[in-house]
Amino acid sequence: MHREEAKAVVIFVTPFLLGYLMFEALPMVSAILISLTNINSLSGLRDLHSLGFAGLSNYAKALSDGPAMASFGRSLLFTLYYVPALNAFAILLALFITRSFYFTKFVRTLIFTPYVTNIVAVAILWGLLLNPYGGIVNETLKLMGVSQPPMWLYGMRTALPTLAGISVWKDVAFQMIVYMAAIKNVPSELYESAEVDGASKLRQFLSVTMPMISPTVFAMVVTSTISSFQNYALVRTMTNGGPGDASRVAVINIYEQAFEFNRFSYASAQAIMMLMVIMLITVVQWRAQKRWVHY
Repeated sequence: MHREEAKAVVIFVTPFLLGYLMFEALPMVSAILISLTNINSLSGLRDLHSLGFAGLSNYAKALSDGPAMASFGRSLLFTLYYVPALNAFAILLALFITRSFYFTKFVRTLIFTPYVTNIVAVAILWGLLLNPYGGIVNETLKLMGVSQPPMWLYGMRTALPTLAGISVWKDVAFQMIVYMAAIKNVPSELYESAEVDGASKLRQFLSVTMPMISPTVFAMVVTSTISSFQNYALVRTMTNGGPGDASRVAVINIYEQAFEFNRFSYASAQAIMMLMVIMLITVVQWRAQKRWVHY
């Protein structure tokens, strides 16, 4: 029996391990090796052994590169916009959707539709809606008495938070479904006891719901933080880093360094630095969760 179980484990685990080694581990090791050399063309990848060892010079160059560090700062700022808004909005939607009302399934479908919508279609849609010169949103604001509506994607100060808001709108459905499952698993006896004690709905949410779903909140905060740094497609299709450098986040800078300027080693060093930043944030989150997560 043990041998049969072992065979089953090998059969099911092997495809995942092969995929992980080919598409995750090997590229990561390659990126680390490339970041320690000076590759400036694709042909150089064939003669990796003949390239000079650059050590940590690419990392030192990135740390002293003002535009590169500024792009990391914008990625962190995007995360500060995106993560709290995404999780708060998802929890509110989950609380609303778990209630029984007419057209529940239809409303759930509407909320989930953006998540499966092509990013190019999303960019075209929001580009039309948020056009500061004749767009539906600004024209509506003008009718409501706003004389100078925001520039949204065309403003130096509004481009990044607007992108974060659009990203929240697109990704909130997945978070909502996870929170719905967590909320439904909260024992009803706890709410009944809270009602007997005279707790209001707000107090029930703060003292019963949030502590019970805190492990799910922690998991969603960690995963959404990681995904917030992987915002290349949205930024590229909507603003391409503009206006100016207002939305030029780290992934855009890394892509440009690699595939527009052919600085593959320098771009790999920045990618590894971004990985280190994400790992550091995750470690901090893991340490902090002991204070507020209840298992």
